[in-house]
Amino acid sequence: MIRQIRILVLPLILALALAACDPFAPAETPEAEAPTPIAALTAPPTTTPTQAPTATPIPTSTPAPTAVATATPTMTPTQAPAATPVPTSTLAPTATPLPTATPEPEVQQFDGVPGIVDPSNSGWPRQVEGLNGLVTIPSKPLRIITASVGHDEMTLALVPQERLVAVGSPSQNSTYSNVASLVQDKPQISRDPETIIAQAPDVVVTSPFFPAEAIAALSKAGIPVIQTDLKHDPEARINNILFMGYIFGEEERALEFAAEVRDRYESLIAVTSVAEPRPRVLALTQYSDKLWVAGANSTEGSVITAAGGTNAAEEAGIEGNQTTSLEGVIAMNPDIIIIAQPIEFGAEDFLQSLLDNEALAEVPAVKDGRVHIVEGKHFTTLSYWNIRGAEDLARMLWPDQFTEPPASGFSLAE
Repeated sequence: MIRQIRILVLPLILALALAACDPFAPAETPEAEAPTPIAALTAPPTTTPTQAPTATPIPTSTPAPTAVATATPTMTPTQAPAATPVPTSTLAPTATPLPTATPEPEVQQFDGVPGIVDPSNSGWPRQVEGLNGLVTIPSKPLRIITASVGHDEMTLALVPQERLVAVGSPSQNSTYSNVASLVQDKPQISRDPETIIAQAPDVVVTSPFFPAEAIAALSKAGIPVIQTDLKHDPEARINNILFMGYIFGEEERALEFAAEVRDRYESLIAVTSVAEPRPRVLALTQYSDKLWVAGANSTEGSVITAAGGTNAAEEAGIEGNQTTSLEGVIAMNPDIIIIAQPIEFGAEDFLQSLLDNEALAEVPAVKDGRVHIVEGKHFTTLSYWNIRGAEDLARMLWPDQFTEPPASGFSLAE
């Protein structure tokens, strides 16, 4: 029995001895025991298997290097892009109201226009200053009366025809009016306040010749009245358009039409201002056996200058429209005579009398047969239509420079 036990124990001892010498045995893993190599060599063989499981905590301790903690720094880069919305704030300037401030150029163009008190005020009520003082316009005028031919011509260029609700008889007369065909169906008014009040206008824009007592009566009835002086020089002509456009609440159309008128005038003087030699022109009419000439600061005089002529009456020192004599005409010695007088008021007879007068035989205009009847409503109107008169006269003075006929008219408001 004892022998059998020895036989059984002997192989077991041999196995243990061999296991202790095998470098590939699982209990002898060098990685697991690397931290304590001396202890591993001195420890009894029987304790070695019990220490092998101690290597298992090492994998459990591998999370201990705080993988979570090391991951938190990676969060800081992810927060950096959170600051990237800052560039999106650069879009704000593109959304600024500056582009919507398109009326600003209009304000600048209306700034300095005589009569406009506050060009930045594009709303209602608005205040203007006429020749009769400060006037408040409570709302956009939809019913307009002017009682003036020149003002009617200006008004129809700025507002639709239905807003001009009544006109004076001269505006319906084609002898004096350039818009007669447009207003034939309008009610006719006089300067009597009652005829104007009956039309219930929102505003009356009229000339300096409108009676003061009529202005007082209309104002008492609650109708704003603005007296404006229509002038013929280039700057004043544009200011007239802008001022009336502001009164009517038609700033955009006023700017558009002012550009049209300016372009047409500048196209004319681009040629006439450099043409030489400049002929001496006399604007001459006859009424009630009296001779009248148009000197400096007259409407006819401005037409002569724009057409490239020299105003013979202005050269003689005459201011405005004045009477003269036959001897005065001889002394002014014009190269050309224009008669801005209606045919029905004797223009043809007057022309013939000049040609037949022996006293004028040596005056260049008479001698060369250069006496012409012109369209009076183009030469005497107080509106942009006198540019048409200058275009007609320029074709008489410079036929080689102007071979095409002028434009028949101007645009109208829609």
